[in-house]
Formats: sequence, structure tokens, C-alpha cells
Amino acid sequence: IIMATTRFRGPVLQGKFNEGGATGFNLNEKTAAYAVVIGDSGMTFTSPSGSPTFTLPAVAANEGSVFTFVNTGSDGTNEVVVTGAAGEFITYKGVVAQITLTNTKATSKVGDFCKIGGNAAGTAWQVLDIQGVWA
Repeated sequence: IIMATTRFRGPVLQGKFNEGGATGFNLNEKTAAYAVVIGDSGMTFTSPSGSPTFTLPAVAANEGSVFTFVNTGSDGTNEVVVTGAAGEFITYKGVVAQITLTNTKATSKVGDFCKIGGNAAGTAWQVLDIQGVWA
């Protein structure tokens, strides 16, 4: 008996995409720049190509909001950038000085992801979970 080998990276994408005007979807594919809005809380954004930049909304208005960004492009083919709104920071590795997180094309792997939420003080975005090389 020959057993198949499965190589899996990244979060399990649970939910559905907005196909044909569906409601109740939580997966959203983007291939171009996108300004994330308050109503997107709980959304998982996937990116197979296009190297998009996701701009987070103002953190003060979003305490408790959570967004996940997943690079679904083939290894080394797609870059994903997550940036704070004008001058706002993302706390990463304990440092509140990161304005932008980038999963660079050269080091990207399918399934690399970053999950970001608003901190309790409403002063900065916080990386809650991450996989892959993000600078």
C-alpha cells in the first residue's frame, strides 16, 4: 500500500467566499490594494496574486476587531502587505513601532498568514498569530 503525502501550510480556511452575491461569507479574495473597514471584522482575506496592500482602519474605533490575511499564491510568487492607517502602529514581536508588515515575494510560501486584532487600549494593532517570514 502506498500512502499519499500531504504538505499543508497555513490556517484551515473555514467558511465561504462571496460567490454570486452570497450573504454570510467570511472569506474574501483580493488581488489589488484594499482598505479594510470596521465591518470586515472576522474576515479572512486571501491573496493568490497581485501582491496587494491591505490598509487597516483606525485602531481606536476597532478594539476587539480581528482580521486575517493569507498568502495563497504559489511559493515565491506573491507579496502581501498589511499596513496601519495613517501613522498607526502594529505591535509585532513586542515592539510597537511597526507600521507595515510585509510577507515578501522572495520568501513567501503558500499559506503564510498574519492575524491582527485591535489591542485593549485601542492604541495599536496587535499581531495575534503569524506564520512565515514577515518583515
